[in-house]
Amino acid sequence: MLEIAPAYLSDTDAADVLAPLCEAIGENLGHRRDACCYVVSGDRRVLHGSVV
Repeated sequence: MLEIAPAYLSDTDAADVLAPLCEAIGENLGHRRDACCYVVSGDRRVLHGSVV
């Protein structure tokens, strides 16, 4: 996901790029975004309620 939507993109820009991919592979965009935030920040709080 970070290869497609690098960490420097805003949440809105990243969502625009990731939405078609998530739809194509049957993933929830919110969960994938949370996982990317965790990878970048290391803060487990962003994963609350997400299954990675």
